[in-house]
Amino acid sequence: MKTILPLPMIASLAKAQSAGEGDKAQLSIGIIADPQYANKEARGSRYYRESLGKLRRAIAELNQHQLDLVVTLGDLIDEDFSSFNPVLKEYQSLKVPYYHVLGNHDFSVSDAEKARVPETLGLGKATYFSQQHSGWRLIYLDGTELSVFRYGIGDPRREEAQAYLDKLTEAKAARGRPWNSGLTAKQFNWLEQELQAAKKASQRVLLFNHLPVLPAEDGHNLWNAPELVTLLEKHDHVAAYLNGHNHAGNYVQHQGAHYVNFKGMVETQAETAYAIVRCFQDRLEINGYGAEPSRSMR
Repeated sequence: MKTILPLPMIASLAKAQSAGEGDKAQLSIGIIADPQYANKEARGSRYYRESLGKLRRAIAELNQHQLDLVVTLGDLIDEDFSSFNPVLKEYQSLKVPYYHVLGNHDFSVSDAEKARVPETLGLGKATYFSQQHSGWRLIYLDGTELSVFRYGIGDPRREEAQAYLDKLTEAKAARGRPWNSGLTAKQFNWLEQELQAAKKASQRVLLFNHLPVLPAEDGHNLWNAPELVTLLEKHDHVAAYLNGHNHAGNYVQHQGAHYVNFKGMVETQAETAYAIVRCFQDRLEINGYGAEPSRSMR
Protein backbone atom coordinates (compact mmCIF):
# COMPACT_ATOMS: atom_id res chain seq x y z
CA MET A 1 0.00 0.00 0.00
CA LYS A 2 1.31 3.46 -0.93
CA THR A 3 1.39 5.97 1.89
CA ILE A 4 0.79 9.71 1.64
CA LEU A 5 3.21 11.38 4.05
CA PRO A 6 3.06 14.89 5.53
CA LEU A 7 5.63 17.31 4.16
CA PRO A 8 7.85 17.43 7.29
CA MET A 9 8.13 13.64 7.29
CA ILE A 10 8.99 13.62 3.57
CA ALA A 11 11.66 16.26 4.21
CA SER A 12 13.14 14.25 7.08
CA LEU A 13 13.09 11.06 5.07
CA ALA A 14 14.77 12.71 2.11
CA LYS A 15 17.42 14.28 4.36
CA ALA A 16 18.18 10.98 6.08
CA GLN A 17 18.46 9.12 2.81
CA SER A 18 20.65 11.81 1.35
CA ALA A 19 22.99 11.66 4.30
CA GLY A 20 23.10 7.89 4.38
CA GLU A 21 23.08 6.93 0.74
CA GLY A 22 24.15 9.98 -1.23
CA ASP A 23 20.59 10.05 -2.55
CA LYS A 24 19.95 12.82 -5.06
CA ALA A 25 17.03 13.59 -7.31
CA GLN A 26 17.72 12.86 -10.96
CA LEU A 27 15.14 15.39 -12.06
CA SER A 28 13.16 18.15 -10.32
CA ILE A 29 10.05 19.66 -11.89
CA GLY A 30 7.73 22.45 -10.79
CA ILE A 31 4.07 21.67 -11.48
CA ILE A 32 1.22 24.18 -11.91
CA ALA A 33 -2.31 23.16 -12.88
CA ASP A 34 -5.31 25.22 -13.98
CA PRO A 35 -4.52 28.83 -13.06
CA GLN A 36 -7.50 29.69 -15.31
CA TYR A 37 -6.84 33.40 -15.12
CA ALA A 38 -9.34 35.94 -16.41
CA ASN A 39 -9.98 39.50 -15.35
CA LYS A 40 -13.48 38.82 -14.05
CA GLU A 41 -15.36 38.27 -10.83
CA ALA A 42 -15.30 34.97 -8.97
CA ARG A 43 -17.91 32.32 -9.68
CA GLY A 44 -18.53 29.73 -7.01
CA SER A 45 -15.17 28.57 -5.67
CA ARG A 46 -13.22 29.82 -8.72
CA TYR A 47 -11.40 33.09 -8.18
CA TYR A 48 -10.20 33.90 -11.69
CA ARG A 49 -8.67 37.32 -11.09
CA GLU A 50 -6.79 36.17 -7.99
CA SER A 51 -4.92 33.50 -9.98
CA LEU A 52 -2.48 36.12 -11.23
CA GLY A 53 -1.23 36.88 -7.73
CA LYS A 54 -1.18 33.20 -6.75
CA LEU A 55 0.83 32.41 -9.86
CA ARG A 56 3.28 35.22 -9.10
CA ARG A 57 3.86 33.94 -5.58
CA ALA A 58 4.19 30.34 -6.79
CA ILE A 59 6.84 31.32 -9.32
CA ALA A 60 8.75 33.25 -6.65
CA GLU A 61 8.78 30.13 -4.48
CA LEU A 62 9.75 27.80 -7.34
CA ASN A 63 12.68 30.09 -8.12
CA GLN A 64 14.06 29.35 -4.65
CA HIS A 65 14.57 25.67 -5.56
CA GLN A 66 17.00 23.82 -7.79
CA LEU A 67 14.60 22.83 -10.55
CA ASP A 68 15.23 21.57 -14.05
CA LEU A 69 11.97 22.86 -15.53
CA VAL A 70 8.38 23.89 -14.79
CA VAL A 71 5.30 22.38 -16.47
CA THR A 72 1.81 23.89 -16.52
CA LEU A 73 -0.82 21.20 -17.03
CA GLY A 74 -3.29 23.22 -19.09
CA ASP A 75 -5.98 25.87 -18.63
CA LEU A 76 -3.65 28.81 -18.29
CA ILE A 77 -6.66 31.06 -18.87
CA ASP A 78 -10.39 30.75 -18.33
CA GLU A 79 -11.52 32.75 -21.37
CA ASP A 80 -10.65 35.61 -23.76
CA PHE A 81 -7.45 35.76 -25.77
CA SER A 82 -6.48 38.97 -23.96
CA SER A 83 -6.04 36.93 -20.77
CA PHE A 84 -2.89 35.28 -22.12
CA ASN A 85 -0.68 38.36 -22.06
CA PRO A 86 -0.74 39.18 -18.32
CA VAL A 87 -0.47 35.55 -17.22
CA LEU A 88 2.36 34.67 -19.63
CA LYS A 89 4.21 37.76 -18.47
CA GLU A 90 4.45 36.20 -14.99
CA TYR A 91 6.24 33.16 -16.43
CA GLN A 92 9.05 35.33 -17.77
CA SER A 93 10.45 35.61 -14.24
CA LEU A 94 11.06 31.85 -13.99
CA LYS A 95 14.75 30.96 -13.79
CA VAL A 96 14.34 27.61 -15.58
CA PRO A 97 12.72 26.49 -18.86
CA TYR A 98 8.94 26.13 -18.73
CA TYR A 99 6.42 24.26 -20.86
CA HIS A 100 2.65 24.17 -21.28
CA VAL A 101 0.22 21.47 -22.30
CA LEU A 102 -3.05 22.55 -23.84
CA GLY A 103 -6.29 22.64 -21.85
CA ASN A 104 -9.91 23.10 -22.87
CA HIS A 105 -10.21 26.63 -21.45
CA ASP A 106 -7.16 27.74 -23.41
CA PHE A 107 -9.45 27.58 -26.45
CA SER A 108 -12.23 29.66 -24.88
CA VAL A 109 -11.47 32.38 -27.40
CA SER A 110 -13.12 33.47 -30.66
CA ASP A 111 -13.07 31.04 -33.59
CA ALA A 112 -10.69 33.37 -35.42
CA GLU A 113 -8.19 33.19 -32.54
CA LYS A 114 -8.26 29.44 -31.82
CA ALA A 115 -5.46 28.61 -34.28
CA ARG A 116 -3.16 31.11 -32.54
CA VAL A 117 -3.35 29.44 -29.12
CA PRO A 118 -0.61 26.77 -29.52
CA GLU A 119 1.94 29.27 -30.82
CA THR A 120 1.04 31.71 -28.05
CA LEU A 121 1.88 29.00 -25.51
CA GLY A 122 5.23 28.31 -27.15
CA LEU A 123 4.15 25.20 -29.03
CA GLY A 124 4.97 24.51 -32.66
CA LYS A 125 2.95 22.69 -35.28
CA ALA A 126 3.49 19.50 -33.28
CA THR A 127 1.53 20.24 -30.10
CA TYR A 128 2.74 17.00 -28.52
CA PHE A 129 6.45 16.33 -28.07
CA SER A 130 9.07 14.66 -25.89
CA GLN A 131 12.35 15.50 -24.16
CA GLN A 132 15.15 13.39 -22.75
CA HIS A 133 16.65 14.40 -19.43
CA SER A 134 18.92 12.59 -16.95
CA GLY A 135 17.75 9.07 -17.81
CA TRP A 136 14.11 10.13 -18.13
CA ARG A 137 11.86 10.69 -21.14
CA LEU A 138 9.29 13.43 -20.63
CA ILE A 139 6.26 13.07 -22.91
CA TYR A 140 3.93 16.02 -23.36
CA LEU A 141 0.56 14.95 -24.75
CA ASP A 142 -2.05 17.10 -26.46
CA GLY A 143 -5.34 15.94 -25.01
CA THR A 144 -7.28 18.63 -26.88
CA GLU A 145 -6.49 17.44 -30.39
CA LEU A 146 -9.80 15.57 -30.70
CA SER A 147 -12.35 18.05 -29.36
CA VAL A 148 -15.39 20.16 -30.12
CA PHE A 149 -13.91 23.33 -28.56
CA ARG A 150 -10.57 23.62 -30.34
CA TYR A 151 -11.82 24.23 -33.89
CA GLY A 152 -14.30 26.71 -35.33
CA ILE A 153 -17.77 25.96 -36.65
CA GLY A 154 -17.60 24.18 -40.00
CA ASP A 155 -14.14 22.71 -39.41
CA PRO A 156 -14.22 18.99 -40.32
CA ARG A 157 -12.08 18.20 -37.26
CA ARG A 158 -14.83 19.59 -35.06
CA GLU A 159 -17.40 17.47 -36.87
CA GLU A 160 -15.23 14.37 -36.40
CA ALA A 161 -14.95 15.11 -32.69
CA GLN A 162 -18.70 15.65 -32.38
CA ALA A 163 -19.32 12.22 -33.90
CA TYR A 164 -16.92 10.69 -31.35
CA LEU A 165 -18.66 12.54 -28.51
CA ASP A 166 -22.08 11.44 -29.75
CA LYS A 167 -21.02 7.79 -29.44
CA LEU A 168 -19.82 8.32 -25.87
CA THR A 169 -23.04 10.12 -25.01
CA GLU A 170 -25.11 7.31 -26.48
CA ALA A 171 -23.12 4.81 -24.42
CA LYS A 172 -23.74 6.99 -21.32
CA ALA A 173 -20.01 7.18 -20.63
CA ALA A 174 -19.25 9.55 -17.73
CA ARG A 175 -16.35 11.05 -19.70
CA GLY A 176 -18.63 11.91 -22.64
CA ARG A 177 -18.77 15.64 -21.99
CA PRO A 178 -18.06 18.54 -24.39
CA TRP A 179 -15.44 20.03 -22.05
CA ASN A 180 -13.44 16.79 -22.28
CA SER A 181 -11.53 15.66 -25.35
CA GLY A 182 -9.13 13.01 -26.65
CA LEU A 183 -6.04 11.95 -28.57
CA THR A 184 -6.09 11.30 -32.29
CA ALA A 185 -4.98 7.97 -33.78
CA LYS A 186 -1.88 9.72 -35.14
CA GLN A 187 -0.90 10.85 -31.65
CA PHE A 188 -1.47 7.35 -30.25
CA ASN A 189 0.91 5.93 -32.87
CA TRP A 190 3.50 8.57 -32.03
CA LEU A 191 3.17 7.81 -28.31
CA GLU A 192 3.69 4.08 -28.90
CA GLN A 193 6.91 4.87 -30.75
CA GLU A 194 8.08 7.17 -27.94
CA LEU A 195 7.42 4.51 -25.31
CA GLN A 196 9.32 1.92 -27.33
CA ALA A 197 12.24 4.30 -27.84
CA ALA A 198 12.37 5.06 -24.12
CA LYS A 199 12.45 1.36 -23.28
CA LYS A 200 15.26 0.77 -25.76
CA ALA A 201 17.21 3.62 -24.17
CA SER A 202 16.52 2.30 -20.62
CA GLN A 203 14.69 5.50 -19.74
CA ARG A 204 11.85 5.90 -17.29
CA VAL A 205 8.85 7.86 -18.53
CA LEU A 206 6.80 10.76 -17.19
CA LEU A 207 3.71 11.83 -19.14
CA PHE A 208 2.03 15.24 -18.93
CA ASN A 209 -1.51 15.90 -20.13
CA HIS A 210 -4.40 18.16 -19.17
CA LEU A 211 -7.05 15.47 -18.73
CA PRO A 212 -7.03 12.52 -16.30
CA VAL A 213 -7.45 8.90 -17.34
CA LEU A 214 -8.05 7.28 -13.92
CA PRO A 215 -10.10 6.50 -11.92
CA ALA A 216 -12.31 5.13 -14.66
CA GLU A 217 -15.50 6.71 -13.30
CA ASP A 218 -14.13 10.28 -13.26
CA GLY A 219 -16.36 12.47 -15.42
CA HIS A 220 -13.36 14.64 -16.33
CA ASN A 221 -11.50 11.84 -18.09
CA LEU A 222 -9.97 11.88 -21.53
CA TRP A 223 -12.47 10.59 -24.09
CA ASN A 224 -10.22 7.66 -25.01
CA ALA A 225 -8.87 7.12 -21.50
CA PRO A 226 -9.42 3.32 -21.55
CA GLU A 227 -7.30 2.99 -24.69
CA LEU A 228 -4.53 5.14 -23.23
CA VAL A 229 -4.45 3.22 -19.95
CA THR A 230 -4.29 -0.05 -21.88
CA LEU A 231 -1.31 1.25 -23.83
CA LEU A 232 0.53 2.45 -20.73
CA GLU A 233 -0.09 -0.87 -18.96
CA LYS A 234 2.15 -2.54 -21.54
CA HIS A 235 5.16 -0.45 -20.52
CA ASP A 236 6.56 -1.02 -17.04
CA HIS A 237 9.05 1.84 -17.47
CA VAL A 238 6.19 4.37 -17.22
CA ALA A 239 6.63 5.95 -13.80
CA ALA A 240 3.78 8.47 -13.74
CA TYR A 241 1.04 10.26 -15.63
CA LEU A 242 0.55 13.84 -14.39
CA ASN A 243 -2.53 15.95 -15.19
CA GLY A 244 -4.91 18.69 -14.11
CA HIS A 245 -8.50 19.45 -15.31
CA ASN A 246 -10.33 18.01 -12.29
CA HIS A 247 -9.72 20.83 -9.83
CA ALA A 248 -10.46 18.61 -6.83
CA GLY A 249 -7.36 16.52 -7.55
CA ASN A 250 -6.94 12.77 -7.32
CA TYR A 251 -4.41 9.96 -7.09
CA VAL A 252 -4.45 6.38 -8.35
CA GLN A 253 -1.72 3.77 -8.46
CA HIS A 254 -2.32 1.32 -11.28
CA GLN A 255 -0.03 -1.57 -12.20
CA GLY A 256 3.08 0.12 -10.91
CA ALA A 257 2.44 3.56 -12.41
CA HIS A 258 1.24 6.63 -10.53
CA TYR A 259 -1.62 8.71 -11.90
CA VAL A 260 -1.62 12.12 -10.20
CA ASN A 261 -4.32 14.71 -10.79
CA PHE A 262 -3.02 18.02 -9.41
CA LYS A 263 -5.46 20.45 -7.84
CA GLY A 264 -6.57 23.59 -9.69
CA MET A 265 -4.82 26.81 -8.66
CA VAL A 266 -7.96 28.83 -9.51
CA GLU A 267 -9.92 27.27 -6.66
CA THR A 268 -10.45 29.32 -3.47
CA GLN A 269 -9.77 32.99 -2.92
CA ALA A 270 -6.51 32.87 -0.99
CA GLU A 271 -5.17 29.31 -0.80
CA THR A 272 -2.91 28.26 -3.65
CA ALA A 273 -2.05 24.86 -5.16
CA TYR A 274 1.14 23.81 -6.94
CA ALA A 275 3.95 21.33 -6.40
CA ILE A 276 7.50 20.20 -6.98
CA VAL A 277 8.01 16.66 -8.28
CA ARG A 278 11.43 15.14 -7.60
CA CYS A 279 12.34 11.99 -9.49
CA PHE A 280 14.68 9.51 -7.84
CA GLN A 281 15.90 6.18 -9.08
CA ASP A 282 13.49 4.29 -6.83
CA ARG A 283 10.62 6.73 -6.19
CA LEU A 284 8.88 10.01 -6.85
CA GLU A 285 8.51 12.66 -4.15
CA ILE A 286 5.85 15.34 -4.47
CA ASN A 287 6.20 18.41 -2.25
CA GLY A 288 2.80 20.08 -2.34
CA TYR A 289 2.09 23.72 -1.58
CA GLY A 290 -1.20 25.11 -0.31
CA ALA A 291 -4.05 22.72 -1.06
CA GLU A 292 -1.83 20.29 -2.98
CA PRO A 293 -0.88 17.29 -0.77
CA SER A 294 2.64 15.94 -0.53
CA ARG A 295 3.22 12.32 -1.53
CA SER A 296 5.98 9.73 -1.47
CA MET A 297 5.43 7.20 -4.27
CA ARG A 298 7.44 4.07 -4.99
